[in-house]
This record gives sequence, C-alpha cells and structure tokens, in this order.
Amino acid sequence: MGRRTAALVIAGALAALAMACAGEEAPRPIAVEGRVLWVHNLTGAAWFDVEVWLNTHYRVTRSRMPAGERFGIPLDSFVAGYGQRFSPARQVVQRIEVRARTASAGPVRLTWGP
Repeated sequence: MGRRTAALVIAGALAALAMACAGEEAPRPIAVEGRVLWVHNLTGAAWFDVEVWLNTHYRVTRSRMPAGERFGIPLDSFVAGYGQRFSPARQVVQRIEVRARTASAGPVRLTWGP
C-alpha cells in the first residue's frame, strides 16, 4: 500500500469516526426521564451544599456531588416547606434549578425550563 492509499484509508476512517460521534447526544446537566430527575455534574470540580429545586418550592438537598457524577432523584422525593410531596401523577415539572458551591466557594447555578 502506497502513502497516498494509506492516507486515504486513514482519512476515510477518521471521517467515519466523526460521523459516528456526531450522532451521539452530548450529556445534559439536567434531564427528566419518566419519574426521575437527573442532575449530572459535568464540571471538573466537586459540588458542595447541593440544592435541587423543582417548580420553585419543592427541594432535595445533598451535601456533596463529586465531579462527573450523575445523580437520579425520584420526583416524589421532592418536598415543600410544609412537608407536601411533589406528585408526578398530578403535577407537571415546569422548572428546575440546581444551586451549589465549589470547594473554592464559587457558585454553581443551573436551570432547566422557562
């Protein structure tokens, strides 16, 4: 095989790989799949004092979320200030907000929805 043929084979393989990778969906930091809300820490830093707010008044907390971790929260785990639970059978997820801080006290804030 000559240099030119080898270069064409490599170029074709790279093009095929690029097309295959283009079909993959990039991970989303917040997603709702069925009755589970997923939060994915896509940063290179751990998060601390994590609060996940659903529809502005239902909340779940977590003390730490390592870098790269994907955390699933059942929707009926979210609780309001007076103990009411979110009911996915009767309520609609409209807005999600994730608040946390990094080790250097930098704020983390992610939103989903309008």
